[in-house]
Amino acid sequence: MKRPLRACLSLALAAALFLGCGAPRPAPLSPESDALMAFYADNGPAADAAHVRALEAAAKGDLDALNAWREGLLRPADETAFNAAHAGKVTLSMEGPWVVYAPAAKPVATVIYLHGGGWAVGDARLCEDFCAGLAEQAGVEVWSLNYPLVPEHPFPETPRYVAERVRALRGRFADRPLFVAGDSAGGNLAVAAALLAPGQADGLILAYPALDLGAKAEPEHAQYGDILALTDALMTAFGRLYVDAETAAKDPVASPLVADDAALRALPPVLTLAAECDVLAGQSRRFHARLAGLGRTGDARHVVPGAVHGFLSFPTLKEAQADALDAAAGWIRARL
Repeated sequence: MKRPLRACLSLALAAALFLGCGAPRPAPLSPESDALMAFYADNGPAADAAHVRALEAAAKGDLDALNAWREGLLRPADETAFNAAHAGKVTLSMEGPWVVYAPAAKPVATVIYLHGGGWAVGDARLCEDFCAGLAEQAGVEVWSLNYPLVPEHPFPETPRYVAERVRALRGRFADRPLFVAGDSAGGNLAVAAALLAPGQADGLILAYPALDLGAKAEPEHAQYGDILALTDALMTAFGRLYVDAETAAKDPVASPLVADDAALRALPPVLTLAAECDVLAGQSRRFHARLAGLGRTGDARHVVPGAVHGFLSFPTLKEAQADALDAAAGWIRARL
């Protein structure tokens, strides 16, 4: 039986999964996350190792395996099918590097969305359900960006590119609030853009973000580093392809958690949508602890129970996505 296109895309992305066999996890997977893990249990370890090798080869100039991975994630640009499926609710259009999700009514705000994929894979339609849902539920216009990927565009080219696009949309839609959102590497880029272009965004929405590319001290690294859509080995390989270890330890554009207090205090309000069962969950916890210590207001960290890293990319993880969408839409509305 043929799989639907979205299931095939999910399969390609989920090929990175690794089902660990260590000690019981402090937070159990949700039923839908557990079902996804079980589905990919057979090919998870081999696929994870293959993706690590692809990233290591790309760092040496061999892009064949990385390009094959990228192609497996691409979604055909079919505006007609999307608009028919979402008639009267959300419309999709393309404009340069942007994929635009517009609500039926006049937008109350603009959201720039930055996809995940370790700065090396993925595209602007990777989290389409979330982007379309945010447009419908919050009444915002979502501009999802196809940004330059590594290694063809080495650090800091990508965060600078994103910051320029943030400034451009801020000027274009000066009459309404602007939020910058992203998942995983996209969450990292959202904060980096806010540091490079201060005063442009009215809020940041970060889904399971990578915030410290040199950190392995959080309990989640031991608890969840051998499983899920982002193993510790895969995160390390992504990070080293993006930026060298010395820069990651010192440059806040690469690792926002190393930013000084003045830079963090100047950030707009931040909402983090953390996946409970995620190797990166501790980074957003540390980030919000620092923000709270600065006496800021308006920040929030919402933990999606039993969710795995990358849950916004998997069509089968509907409960986790609905939880995150409700939190994000409510937070945006509260800030208008």
